[in-house]
Amino acid sequence: MSYAKKLVSVLKILIKEILDLIYKRKCINCACQINDGILCKTCAKLVQNLPPFAQGVVNNYPIFSAFYYEGVIKKLIQSLKFKHNKAVSYYLARFLADYINKIKNNKTNELNLENAIIIPVLTHPVNYNKRGYDNVLLIAKNLAEITGYSLNSTALRKTKYTKPMYKLTRKERLHNIENSFELNVDFNINNPVILLDDITTTGSTLEYLTSLFRKKGVYNLICLTVSKTKKF
Repeated sequence: MSYAKKLVSVLKILIKEILDLIYKRKCINCACQINDGILCKTCAKLVQNLPPFAQGVVNNYPIFSAFYYEGVIKKLIQSLKFKHNKAVSYYLARFLADYINKIKNNKTNELNLENAIIIPVLTHPVNYNKRGYDNVLLIAKNLAEITGYSLNSTALRKTKYTKPMYKLTRKERLHNIENSFELNVDFNINNPVILLDDITTTGSTLEYLTSLFRKKGVYNLICLTVSKTKKF
């Protein structure tokens, strides 16, 4: 991203923050006026967790998704990802922290997340430069602060630019994601790992990524995503 584009992006954010101070904020979902936060009380009640059970398994690692990718949650994720509303990352992290507590309190899960390390699934530098930030990394940073877990944002690196996955078949997705990430084990593999992403569609990305962790001898790992589509 050029200096001029970065400057324009920063100015847009500053203008939005100034306008928020002058005028009341609006609920991201229904656009009604609110005093603080990002959702009105009515829309906040629409945010309902999925049960704290694994919704899938890849390479013997459980996948937990806090919400369906629809309604309020879909709007929040898109606002963070495409509308530069970085404040949303904090609220999504709070939702995830509450969901993690439910997972831990559910004794049937038999998981040990003590001293866990959060590893975000980062975007490619091309997308980072276009957007000016990494949406999943923002969520991960907030989640680490809220939960007290460690954050490692350098262990997993995206090395190949890939096509958008939402229009691809499962076979195309697997081919698209192949050799697109690199894992450097610069953390204690004895610690539990929370592999964090924003959306699970078919599980192809997580399937590939978890295979990298298994090859490196990382066995105590869960996949955690903010949301999942009903296809998964």
